[in-house]
Amino acid sequence: MTLSAQTSVPSLARGRPGLLLATLMMGAMSISLGFVVCMASLPQIAQDFGSRGPFIAQMMISTVALGLLVGAPVSGWILARAGTRGTLIASCILFGVSGAGGMVLDNPTLLLASRFLTGFAEVTLTTTCFWAIGTAYEQERRPRVFGLATTMGNATSIAGVMIGGVLAQVGGWRLSFVQLPVFAALTLLLGLISLRQVKPGNSGGGTEPRAPFFKRLLPFYLLVALLFLILFMASTQYVFLLQSDGIASPTLRSIFLSAYTLIGALTGLGYGAMQKRLSMTGTFALGLTCMAVALALLGWSANLAAAAAGTVLIGIYIGIIGTYVNHFVTEQTDAGSRGHALGILMTFSYLGAFLNPPVLTPLGQWLGPRNVFLLAALIMAVIAAGTLTRLRLHRAEPLLAASPESLPGQQRNPPVPK
Repeated sequence: MTLSAQTSVPSLARGRPGLLLATLMMGAMSISLGFVVCMASLPQIAQDFGSRGPFIAQMMISTVALGLLVGAPVSGWILARAGTRGTLIASCILFGVSGAGGMVLDNPTLLLASRFLTGFAEVTLTTTCFWAIGTAYEQERRPRVFGLATTMGNATSIAGVMIGGVLAQVGGWRLSFVQLPVFAALTLLLGLISLRQVKPGNSGGGTEPRAPFFKRLLPFYLLVALLFLILFMASTQYVFLLQSDGIASPTLRSIFLSAYTLIGALTGLGYGAMQKRLSMTGTFALGLTCMAVALALLGWSANLAAAAAGTVLIGIYIGIIGTYVNHFVTEQTDAGSRGHALGILMTFSYLGAFLNPPVLTPLGQWLGPRNVFLLAALIMAVIAAGTLTRLRLHRAEPLLAASPESLPGQQRNPPVPK
């Protein structure tokens, strides 16, 4: 992968391009690690906190999502004012300090507050990294870099769960949190070496006008919330469906859960090649179709073969959608508004994730768990059919208009290094 000579590469890269690429992967990796660092030791956490233990253990995950939701809308604003290096440094410090809270804090309120701050730090770091990817790489290179970020995020989920489980077994659940300050220190070191200070929208001491984006992208943001609500069925409802299918062994269930994460990582790695061959919208339609078939299989069948096929297809959906949404918003916005647009994207993404249990759990009690999967399959099939129809009618990228930076009469003003 080469950095663009037409964009603001000299403004972003301090050292070797490979080090910058490694730094920009850390945003997606931080979100994965923040969620899964203690996932394998939740029963131990619940046991240590007595009667309220199960609730506190569940909130150890939920408060990270809440930190993401609160931090995402302001992350672009923080990036615009603190710049790339300033935001990265502050995010790494907050991530490391709050992450270490799990190692030392005994008060449940303080412990959950530290998890909230971990989520907040993750989203500001990720917005910085995704903005930098959209700015530093040529338009044809961005899909590959976003796909690599998805791959690294999924790979981190697998590694984080496994390492956390081993550490918890060796030294108790608190030791699993050592992963967070170590990750923060590594990210900080990479950022200091490779990333220049750039403030989005700053040109020649003035403020570059930002192309309005929210009203134009609002339908897409709402779609993303729905897509992520369904995506998180893999993390919430799927394990209970496996149990009802007779897969009683926790070890065997963990293999299925790890498998779709691995498939998602491999799919993300191939996203750039897929969208080049199928078009961006065609790749999106492929992901939607895979999830529709996966949910239908899981809803109709109660056997190991259907569960295995569904796992593979869910992984493909995760790898495509997780990459596509960031790629889409990047191509739809200019450099000045991109950070804000990506922050709002993450707000809607994790809003969908947050709404998954309160929406689907009562729906499952009313309709039955398998019928919820079939209903979700129908919704995905309708969206996929609409996408394919528009793709066939327009023979182009119907869901992706020209980027504001490529519209006639638009002059690109690269950020100015500080």
